[in-house]
Amino acid sequence: MTVSSNRKHSSFVLGLLSAITIAVPPSLALQANGASNGTGLVTVPGHGAGSFYDIKMTPNIDHAAVAAGALRADAAEIADLLEVTAYVERLREFKKNNPTITSELPKPLLNAKVLCLWRILTLTEEVRHYSASIDSDLASSNVVLAELCAKRDATSNALNTANFAQGGVLGITKQSLLLSHFFNSSQMPIMISASLGMGLAMTNLMLPPLWKSKITQSQNILSHFINTKYRPPDADHSYLFKFFTSEIPGSDVHLTRREILLKHWQAFKHLNPNDDKLMRKLSASPEPNEDMAENIKVLSLRIELLHDLKTHVEEVDGALYELHKAIRSN
Repeated sequence: MTVSSNRKHSSFVLGLLSAITIAVPPSLALQANGASNGTGLVTVPGHGAGSFYDIKMTPNIDHAAVAAGALRADAAEIADLLEVTAYVERLREFKKNNPTITSELPKPLLNAKVLCLWRILTLTEEVRHYSASIDSDLASSNVVLAELCAKRDATSNALNTANFAQGGVLGITKQSLLLSHFFNSSQMPIMISASLGMGLAMTNLMLPPLWKSKITQSQNILSHFINTKYRPPDADHSYLFKFFTSEIPGSDVHLTRREILLKHWQAFKHLNPNDDKLMRKLSASPEPNEDMAENIKVLSLRIELLHDLKTHVEEVDGALYELHKAIRSN
């Protein structure tokens, strides 16, 4: 009789939940996690159209125009950045009008090609140098992170061992008193063991993340982007700096690539640009005479941002490759 009654109650609850699910429109359910944009689509905060959750540093490619023989948009931008657009167009025009020539070029065009290749190589070296600097920052951050993780794990292991040991000792004491027919006295060790176990477990949760390391290394590459006023000594001659301080051609977002990258980090890592202390920790830029320490959380976040930065810096390689293809001989 009891089993039958429980089944009736379960059936009633399931039926009620089904009715609620059918009655609530899907749009209302989705709006619990996002907001409708008025077109029937739901935009989850930070992930919708116009957000900076996912970005790229190069302009969109018009595949129809490329199929018709036009220079790809990213290669055209790099050619303009290197100030070789006119030379590239002359080389492409010559190749188009002379499809059978494979090696010989008129001397003026040969000089133009050498100049283009020289500037492509210059920007390539800048990208490689920047990637190497990011790798150096990643290596130093990973070393410090490994040291802090080792200390955290050692502390956690010590606390777990102490917890296991006290549980065993007090458990044996409790059983010994119980076997000696001291029932009331045998409850005290188990109560002490439970209290110690709870205390050690809470300590295990709270203490290991508190390990920190003093920031001793110099500023890392992130400081070039977090500090919006940063300007390298060779800014007037650096093609890569000009690339990141320019807008993406054809984009509706009228921001420089540096500004877009900062908004991207705010979107997918929820960075607060007003948290000046965190920003200085991430870029390893303490104030003069300031003792600043970094913990595992800061180091992990810095490493993720450095990996992301390297990905976007190396987007230039694809454009350089397309530009090189455009000027090579048939």
